[in-house]
Amino acid sequence: MANQTGGGKQMAGFNGISIQYIISPKFQIYDGGIQNVVWMCKSVKERVAELLPPDLVNKIATEEDVSDLSKLVPWLQENKHPIVETEEFKAAIGGTEEEEEWEEEGAMVPMGTVGMTIPGVGGAGGFKIILKNCKIHAESIIIKKIEPKRKKK
Repeated sequence: MANQTGGGKQMAGFNGISIQYIISPKFQIYDGGIQNVVWMCKSVKERVAELLPPDLVNKIATEEDVSDLSKLVPWLQENKHPIVETEEFKAAIGGTEEEEEWEEEGAMVPMGTVGMTIPGVGGAGGFKIILKNCKIHAESIIIKKIEPKRKKK
């Protein structure tokens, strides 16, 4: 599973830093923290086991517990991992969350193109600004005329 989740080879240098992330109290704090970790390499799990919540250690799978991703969900359910009780997990595996039906509000109307030409000075021509399908929020726009440098006498 390391190849499936880690994108290939594991890098020992980053692994040391990742241990510090895992044991940090701020680890994924806005996403549920350590309670959302469902799989770890056995060596990493052994290294951080004493710093994890005691009731969670045996609920995190390793390569010895789960050999591929298709076996992970049943293993988590069997071991009563806390993530199994979340609405997101239930929805992801086709659980209880019902899908709402949406009504079409009308046909999509393509946005037009707004062209704006600013005249140049002294017949030098201008430039064109073309805005396509965009929204611009700005406090101000400053357009300055660039004065040619004067030759020293």
